[in-house]
Amino acid sequence: MTPGRGWRLPFRLLGIPISLDPTFGLVLPLFAWLIANQVGAFATILEPVGIVLDADVLTRGVTPYVLGLIAALGLFASVVVHELGHAMAARIYGVRTKMITLWFLGGVAQLEDMPRARGAEAVVAIVGPIVSGALSFAFAGVLRVFDLHGGAAFVIAYLALMNAGLAIFNLLPALPLDGGRVLRSLLAIPMDRERATVIAGNVSRAVAILLGVYGIFSFQLFLVIIAFFVFNAGRAEVYAERARQAFEGRSVADVMTVDPVTVDLDMPLAQFRQLRSFKPHPCYPVVDAAGVLAGLARIDDAEKADPDATLATILREADTARPGEDLQRAVQRLAGGDLGRLVVIDPKGRVIGILSRTDVVRVLRHENAAP
Repeated sequence: MTPGRGWRLPFRLLGIPISLDPTFGLVLPLFAWLIANQVGAFATILEPVGIVLDADVLTRGVTPYVLGLIAALGLFASVVVHELGHAMAARIYGVRTKMITLWFLGGVAQLEDMPRARGAEAVVAIVGPIVSGALSFAFAGVLRVFDLHGGAAFVIAYLALMNAGLAIFNLLPALPLDGGRVLRSLLAIPMDRERATVIAGNVSRAVAILLGVYGIFSFQLFLVIIAFFVFNAGRAEVYAERARQAFEGRSVADVMTVDPVTVDLDMPLAQFRQLRSFKPHPCYPVVDAAGVLAGLARIDDAEKADPDATLATILREADTARPGEDLQRAVQRLAGGDLGRLVVIDPKGRVIGILSRTDVVRVLRHENAAP
């Protein structure tokens, strides 16, 4: 379970785009509602530390829901700052952050790659909890320095407590949490990274089981959901590391399917549809009279269009690659594309191969079958 395509906000923070996953539209009102229903209980919790809130006033009318929404927005803003910490630490190692995405389970900084220097992943990971801890102290300091009352005191106190919780929770030794990444990075100092990932993945699943059991017996559904996510993410990290090892040192030319079937730009759609009976491919590279790539055409698009028209009417832009391109980077672009394939072209734009997800799976199966 990972964030999907969402809505990009019309601004950047420190040069990094911010995106909202579709699930964010569900979780924001859910969090606001949950916080609103905890206002009275939270006011009681704060009394022993000298913060006195009038629960009767804060729970009157729509007040708790307004406070819940403000606190939820503040919490997600804190998550963005947490992820910016990761991004800035990665930038020190020359790794760019493509985007920060807010989604159902918080936020994620989508790094182009994880720094490979020994211990670097631990540095990038630990910065997140440090930032959250600093935010917690900052909000607590605001409470002490300024004489806040009512709703303002509630929101600031809530954010102080939640950022402390965010820092502590992320230090759990479970991938993909920050603590799990620190564990893997430290293990990778005396051993190879794949072995370190396997051990960290096993620890992650153990932590997930404990979280899930606790969530079930304490009737905390959200904790059970997080446990399920952590359990599967730990296994996914192991697969991803094995894939990285399989792709390392290889180029697109080593894996691509050579001399793929191409179709002419002026081919009638009625003729193009017949390819479904002979070839199992969902789309084909389209070339012009000079043999240069013009785009991609999908069989499904042809089925919906006028059969007397030509391929030029349903042409889609093709994602391309060069034969010498690093395979791992090409696979990352392949995973983010809609058509599931990259058209490999020579310097003159002529089609010389196709890199599809099937080609990638074939490599992974071969590596897993190797002794």
